[in-house]
Amino acid sequence: MDNARSIFPANSFRVVAENAANEIEVGIIIGYDKDGMLSVFGGGLLNSRQPTCKDWLWMTETFRQKMIAGDYHE
Repeated sequence: MDNARSIFPANSFRVVAENAANEIEVGIIIGYDKDGMLSVFGGGLLNSRQPTCKDWLWMTETFRQKMIAGDYHE
């Protein structure tokens, strides 16, 4: 469950979202709205159930560790 795909280059959010929608069944979107405020969305089913806060935290922490380690390839 920790297979991370490259996020670069990501010039168009629509392109990123469309590509992700073809592969991701459950996920979170963290970003900024047009006013510069943090905005978070999450959805999907994880093992036939809604993800818990613990699941969302695991995903964000795993992503954070991969970002820190530079664990992305173009």
